[in-house]
Amino acid sequence: MSDDIPLEYLFVILAILILLSAFFSGTETALMRVNKYRVRHLAKKGNKSAKLAEKLLKKPDKLIAFILLGTNLVNFIAASLVGVVSMEIGGPTGVVVGTILLTAVVLLFCESIPKTVAAIFPEKIALPASRIYHPLVRFTKPFLVVINFFTNMVLKLLGSGPNEQEERISVDELKTIITDGLTKTAFDRQNIMMGVLDLGSMTVEDIMLPHNEVVGIDLRKPDGENIRVIQKNFHSSLPVYQDVLDNLKGVLHLNEFLKNVDLDSFSNDSVTQHMKKPYFIPETTTLSQQLIEFKAKKQKTAFAVDEYGNIQGLITIEDIFEEIVGDYLEETQKLNREMKPKKVKDYYLVNASSNIRVLNKMMNWDIPIEEAKTINGAVLENLGYIPEEGTDFRLGNYIIEIVSTKENAVETVKIKNSDDDYELKIVS
Repeated sequence: MSDDIPLEYLFVILAILILLSAFFSGTETALMRVNKYRVRHLAKKGNKSAKLAEKLLKKPDKLIAFILLGTNLVNFIAASLVGVVSMEIGGPTGVVVGTILLTAVVLLFCESIPKTVAAIFPEKIALPASRIYHPLVRFTKPFLVVINFFTNMVLKLLGSGPNEQEERISVDELKTIITDGLTKTAFDRQNIMMGVLDLGSMTVEDIMLPHNEVVGIDLRKPDGENIRVIQKNFHSSLPVYQDVLDNLKGVLHLNEFLKNVDLDSFSNDSVTQHMKKPYFIPETTTLSQQLIEFKAKKQKTAFAVDEYGNIQGLITIEDIFEEIVGDYLEETQKLNREMKPKKVKDYYLVNASSNIRVLNKMMNWDIPIEEAKTINGAVLENLGYIPEEGTDFRLGNYIIEIVSTKENAVETVKIKNSDDDYELKIVS
């Protein structure tokens, strides 16, 4: 062979083969490493290279088959060429030396360096490479079908198959992507995206206004007292009931009501004439689903009921919006300021009716949430009885000490970080 082709030409051919091997190796890493969602985004914006890359990545088995075909082909030809040249130059000893040198060159310049660069700059390499690969993969498609046929046969023997493991991204993975993008995304925007994702894991029960805190119009009470309820109210609607909330009669939308009725001529009869039918929902409904239901039924206020049909609380569409964008209503901000724990020495003084999830969010705490939603509920859940003042216990990494109680509930507690050597103290 060397008699027909000069050694200089053989070295040029060998250099070209090494470059092709580096190309196949680097582009394989880039195409497998490139962000598929970024490629899809660029394709939708009209980027031609991205469109070709998206097509290739939809059928990775054919792409990989072609790359492996090209890699092995050029490497085997290069090895044969090195053997011929080495034998011509140094005989059997030259073949050994040539093999060692080719191995070092392939390892360094055809594998390590190209793959490392491609892993660092996948998009810059993958998109231009797609313009080369797309026509080549289409041209060699009949041959690739044969390769994929035998590959799929082996996969079936191993209990798998093509396209069975379709790529999915979980909510937790999406949260990680959003968190990692903090340096590229405005902090408020990031919080909004995280709030939207959290809606699927939260229920109406988590954010509803509890039954005992719901304020409404009692038709059994005098007109003057109900007028004061309307004047002090900052919600857009009020429940209408008789005696107790469970005897709910309807919902009064204040904006509409006050347009038609002057408070000077107010009467309970005018309330019954303008009230609307109440909207009931299960307390276990997720917030994401409830937001959809609010839109579909064109409702803004709903009453959460348990499995027995008893009213457990009230939720509005604004409550869900605030879980996404934060507290934007002035009334909510005022309530949160009033409920915010007050720091005294090494502990915080906390209203026991405070929602644990809201406290964790407000104070950056990590109080565990189980069945109970409030501090009072957590106390009763852990102790099993209404404790006396001075009783304390550990809840997660926090010490909770009872400050004041009433007959049927805990009113105020102290909360502070616990020490490992803390000993439980019960006051009897």
